[in-house]
Amino acid sequence: MRVKLSEKFKDEREDICNKLIEILDLDEKNSFLLNDLDNDTDKQNAILNMKDEIKKYFAVSCISAFKPNFECKRPYLNIVRSILRKQNYEFNRMPIEKYKDGVFDRTTKYFIFRNK
Repeated sequence: MRVKLSEKFKDEREDICNKLIEILDLDEKNSFLLNDLDNDTDKQNAILNMKDEIKKYFAVSCISAFKPNFECKRPYLNIVRSILRKQNYEFNRMPIEKYKDGVFDRTTKYFIFRNK
């Protein structure tokens, strides 16, 4: 019987999750703003450059960002959410409006928690 990737590569999968969380640069509440991620191409590219490494340790056939002819608006966010969820992390989102320089700015704040 074939050994599942989740059982075979526990440490490697956890390392990838830690790298993704490090790239996101979470605040003290384990959260990040979608606006910040959308505006930071370095973070986006760092996440997208991990695709080959992710393929080695995760089953990616169900992740939209890895499908060849599938249009994904934010592939970097799709990768982060999918990979972390596979490792029992939970994503909670909350819409936020900020008033900055005379303009209301709407975005989403994501909170990341670990399910035990």
